[in-house]
Amino acid sequence: MSARKDALRQAISADNAASLDLLKRLTPEQWAHPVPSEEDAPWTARDVLVHLAISEAGHVGQITRCVAGEAPVPDDFDLRRFNRSSIKKRPDKSPADLVAEIETAHRQMLDLLEKVTDADLDKTGRHARGDVLTAEQFFRRCAEHRRQHAEELKRAVNL
Repeated sequence: MSARKDALRQAISADNAASLDLLKRLTPEQWAHPVPSEEDAPWTARDVLVHLAISEAGHVGQITRCVAGEAPVPDDFDLRRFNRSSIKKRPDKSPADLVAEIETAHRQMLDLLEKVTDADLDKTGRHARGDVLTAEQFFRRCAEHRRQHAEELKRAVNL
């Protein structure tokens, strides 16, 4: 593995470990705790977890398409609408099941990193947020996204 990919793997793994540690410490009561979100679409801590499980797998798909030279997301992709609808997609999943989904997607992310070349990391595509990123930035954005939400959860539930 190149030094560039190794550094990327280390950064992704560090963010993964920090966020999973926090996610695994929340109690059943804390999963019901409200967290900061859009006023007209209030979320609980569990809603954030559902969002993370779905977005983690979504990032893997975006990176895969970016590296293949395809559009990572459709031109008409509406992130706000997607985020609102995503929390309704796993109503019967327990927090443990959702954390397991995140762990699976993280392994897929690392497997994808193994397969891409350094040149692939420079390929670009439009992220779901609307900005154009390199594949390397997609990898970093995914890890940062989960870490940021984990930090928000930590503040919201007073861990």
